[in-house]
Amino acid sequence: MASSTHINKQNVKSLLEALEQGDETRAEALLDELTQVRESELFQQVSSLTHNLHQTLEGLGDAEILLQTKHDIPDATERLEYVMTATEEASNKTLESSERALAALSQLEMLMSPLVAEEDKALLSECTATLNSELTNIMLAQSFQDLTGQVLNRVILVISSLEQSLIALIHESGHDYDAIPERAQTDEQKKADQMKGVGPNVTDKSKEDLAETQEDVDDLLAGLGL
Repeated sequence: MASSTHINKQNVKSLLEALEQGDETRAEALLDELTQVRESELFQQVSSLTHNLHQTLEGLGDAEILLQTKHDIPDATERLEYVMTATEEASNKTLESSERALAALSQLEMLMSPLVAEEDKALLSECTATLNSELTNIMLAQSFQDLTGQVLNRVILVISSLEQSLIALIHESGHDYDAIPERAQTDEQKKADQMKGVGPNVTDKSKEDLAETQEDVDDLLAGLGL
């Protein structure tokens, strides 16, 4: 019986016919053939995965990948956590300010109502109602923080999982993760990064760099007698 590299409908149909006819010998032979085909497909898939894994492990010899895993990915995670925290704090401050403004507006309307002329009370009510509505809309708009916070949190979890997987691969490939050096940059590269901009100094590493830079400036000024 001719072998095939994949399972087709005719193979399955022939097996069903043999079973219906009670031809156990033929059915067993067909089943063995289908099993062999399936095992062959599985072998090819496992071989492909093994090959890809081997290439990945070899690729980890690239210093840039090692540096990205140890420095860039944690840096990106820390910046995302900063964004999530900053948006939450800003949202909470906006809500608190809006609540205080609503309370002040209500009190102001009560104080002003007896003082304005009768023909102006309608205008006062209209203005306070508009302000009340706008402040309420501002408070409702802060719901964006819950959504963005959830999205950012999921992204951080995915990146952290990827980071742990890469660290495991680095160890499997025989590299010492702790021995991966800091990024070495020339003055031109540092200047180019500064021109591109990386945002505020929100990570521990960037704060350390800022402190070191400030110390250099202080030393220079002290040397000039300033």
